[in-house]
Amino acid sequence: MGVLTFLALWGWATVPADAVGVDSLRDTVTALAERRLSEAGPGSLVVGVIKDGRTMVVGRGASGRPDGGPPDGRTVFQIASLTKPFTGTILAELIRAGRVAPTDPLARHLPQPVRAPDYDGKPIRLLDLATHTAGLPNVPETPRFSWSRLEDPRNPYKPLTREEVASWLSGFSLPVPPGTRFRYSNVGMAVLGEALSSAAGTPYETLLKRVVTDRFGLKDTTLRLTAEQRARKAVGHAHGQVVPDWEAPAMQPSFGLYSTADDLLRWLRANMGECPRINGSGANGNGVNGGGCEANASATLALAQSVQVDGRALTDPGTLGQGAMALGWFVAWAGDGTPILWHSGSTGGFNAYIAFSRAHRWAAVALTNSDPERVVADKVVGDLIRHFEAH
Repeated sequence: MGVLTFLALWGWATVPADAVGVDSLRDTVTALAERRLSEAGPGSLVVGVIKDGRTMVVGRGASGRPDGGPPDGRTVFQIASLTKPFTGTILAELIRAGRVAPTDPLARHLPQPVRAPDYDGKPIRLLDLATHTAGLPNVPETPRFSWSRLEDPRNPYKPLTREEVASWLSGFSLPVPPGTRFRYSNVGMAVLGEALSSAAGTPYETLLKRVVTDRFGLKDTTLRLTAEQRARKAVGHAHGQVVPDWEAPAMQPSFGLYSTADDLLRWLRANMGECPRINGSGANGNGVNGGGCEANASATLALAQSVQVDGRALTDPGTLGQGAMALGWFVAWAGDGTPILWHSGSTGGFNAYIAFSRAHRWAAVALTNSDPERVVADKVVGDLIRHFEAH
């Protein structure tokens, strides 16, 4: 699940002194990864970077992969709330194609008999769900699921079903008008995924493949792992112990994805306007792996990245503060005022973070299967951003 830590990253430790003056980007990334891994406890850390036309991946630690492989660009991690920008991009695609409008009431795209709540006649819009301003809580409270009485804290969402979420939504009363208060909502993004599936007449998993993963050649970004992918999957850790992957059948559009550093770098490169060759050599080589994106893909990605809600304009910006929201992406501002798009996420045994700047042509990803409460992935990307801003 996402953690709103971006602005705090600027206050964390600076780049190590022995890394600042070196010429090699790989040396800098390696030094940062090794420094942060020492804070992480058991597990591994994989860091990927795109900068100045170069793409690289550095892995350190013990992944626990069943195939015995090292932590590298092909190691599979749960990426948690990094799923949300993928769902936002599906929304952007359906908007571009004329299947939905951002201002459509949620009720228009829910299957019967599910009811969408409103506030004194003001409906939740698709845009509100994509920007965490719908007025929904982080998680639902149902007869079988409550965060205060979990059946299995190590796999908390397993008992929650899509039917329970639909029933809960039908009976929920909004505490504030939609579009006025930022409140991070995992269930809101899950509901958005259901609405998009209904609007398209296509299961969410099929939409994901069509709009993003197949389109951009993300072969290891998936809701369901093959046996070969499981052999490359890192083993999650929390408080020094091995923990299971989270299973969340009702929340897949919110935080259900697995991926790799290689795939996420391909995804970030596409978001910066450089779509990879589908039959190319992957995202962990040097140099540009492709050219410009085709027109429809470019339009979809641009819409997904466009600012929709500015925290400064909300009645209650909450933890969004001075930041902003695009469609599933958080937006912060570089020192020169250009946007940095980002998202973080954690499940019980994994922590993940991605960020990119189109204006300054850099991107970063960090994935770890170490204790997620230590937010090591968040911190190492924060270190990299500080380094990019200073150089």
